[in-house]
Amino acid sequence: WERARTERIFGFTHRLEAYVPKPKRVYGYFAMPVLAGGRLVGRVDPVREGSTLVARQVTLDGPKAVPAVAQALVEAASWVDCTDIRVERVDAPDLREPLAKEVTGVLATALR
Repeated sequence: WERARTERIFGFTHRLEAYVPKPKRVYGYFAMPVLAGGRLVGRVDPVREGSTLVARQVTLDGPKAVPAVAQALVEAASWVDCTDIRVERVDAPDLREPLAKEVTGVLATALR
């Protein structure tokens, strides 16, 4: 990951926080950026628990990012053979429910 280039092109600062003390983390232990439509639209801190992909923390670039982040979560779940997805925290609490509903819809479509 070329951080300087990401900051220059997207205006998006990305730092792996695995080595940052927990109280000082902003986005999560292993938060990864989500790229959609040529834009970085959010970050997800994922972990696998059995057959569930858990989004421990999700940061969204507004409500328009919800579909792209939901799609990214479903794709990531398929990469690690997860059949379920759980969203724990969303930086904008009012977007948690729309994201969870979108994930459910995308996941249902993917399983058909």
